[in-house]
Amino acid sequence: MTNLCNLNGTILPEEKAQVSVLDRGFLFGDSIYEVLGTRRGVPFGIQEHLERLHGSADALMLRMEVDDAALLRRIKQTLAAAKNDESYIRIIVTRGVGTAPNIDVAHALGPCTLLIMVRPLPNLPGSEANLAIVSRLRNDRRALDPAAKSGNYLNNVLGLIEAKQAGAGDALFVNAAGYLTEATTSNIWMVHQGGVYTPPLTAGILAGVTRRLLFDCCAEAGITCAERDISPQQLARADEVFVTSTLRHVFPVTMLDGKAVQDGKPGAVTVQLAERFERFCEQRHQRNDVPLWSKS
Repeated sequence: MTNLCNLNGTILPEEKAQVSVLDRGFLFGDSIYEVLGTRRGVPFGIQEHLERLHGSADALMLRMEVDDAALLRRIKQTLAAAKNDESYIRIIVTRGVGTAPNIDVAHALGPCTLLIMVRPLPNLPGSEANLAIVSRLRNDRRALDPAAKSGNYLNNVLGLIEAKQAGAGDALFVNAAGYLTEATTSNIWMVHQGGVYTPPLTAGILAGVTRRLLFDCCAEAGITCAERDISPQQLARADEVFVTSTLRHVFPVTMLDGKAVQDGKPGAVTVQLAERFERFCEQRHQRNDVPLWSKS
């Protein structure tokens, strides 16, 4: 059970990894990141996560000097050194160390900072989620688009504080139009008359990898699955509610704003979908991730 970091190509214990006080990720949250877990030692959804990492870099106009092949080699080397049964992986790329504590990118002469954190994959507590719709709005796409997975996380942090103060475990945000967006680290879904629905990307959300794969899973199973704007009132009347995330996959929501969702137990569609999704992911992992990993 080891916590290791690969900082710009050097593997060292997590507690010994250090970045400069002039690193723009530290100073300004001028960074992007991805989180994924392994299955039998192989990162799950690695291609999708790399694609989203590049999309975030483009959104922040951040140039990554390390290509995918080199990044995969560093991940593989760090996993091998950690020797965990299964691992949590966090990839962080900042715009690098600046010449001054000034937000102007003219002071960011590069190279970028690339940090890979590897920890034992956690056994996440609990089996159900308790959400509260908070008053703090999700960042507007025209200001700081949530579709870019950046290190600027203060919107989520403050929303989570508000949700915790209300006795919930996580926050659920609405946008300026009053429609639901997402939770702090997961996408929100509802079940209505047998169909499965989630807010569209235009609502101002992160394009979750698990979200994307669940659409594929539902299509394969012939389950109605679509994007639609969802109001808090519609969510309150839903037959079932669940969230999706990289580490928890399909996760039932049984409490919303202090009230039980239906009978307060995971819904039948959610439970069946979670089981089906696990089988889908295993097949997809063997078909896509393992061959890619073997070539890296």
